Amino acid sequence: MKIHVRLFASLRDRLPRADRGRGDVELRDGASLQDLLDHLGIPVEQSQMVLIDGQQSPRQVAQRAAIPLSGGHTVSIFPPLAGG
Repeated sequence: MKIHVRLFASLRDRLPRADRGRGDVELRDGASLQDLLDHLGIPVEQSQMVLIDGQQSPRQVAQRAAIPLSGGHTVSIFPPLAGG
């Protein structure tokens, strides 16, 4: 199944440079949110906020493993941000 991925800030490098942090990822049917993060090589501490079709997901690995993805979902992933 194809998942649309949007990566922000320092995570943009997880996709080819030409994609500028946006692209599609092919996963097996029944894959979870955690499977996507593992596929992209994004550790839990680097995925501060994750949205699935605009809805925020939990940060705990066990809870993310229980969230199934479906073809066509858009997953947006933000790293920890700092600033003032």
